[in-house]
Amino acid sequence: MAIRDVDGMFNSLDPEYYDILMKYLYRGLSTGDRPTCDQCLKIHEKLTEKAGLGCILRSLADTVNTV
Repeated sequence: MAIRDVDGMFNSLDPEYYDILMKYLYRGLSTGDRPTCDQCLKIHEKLTEKAGLGCILRSLADTVNTV
């Protein structure tokens, strides 16, 4: 998936899944692989614009839904 397609993906995704997507982004960032991290950071930026800063906090504080 290209970065330009991310906005369309967000529109088709229910907002309740934004926090879970953020968890997966942090999982991708933890790999340390530069191309993966670059893509994750770009998607992270767009997701934060769409879902707000609360999405970051909720995904980090959630201990029930582990990724």
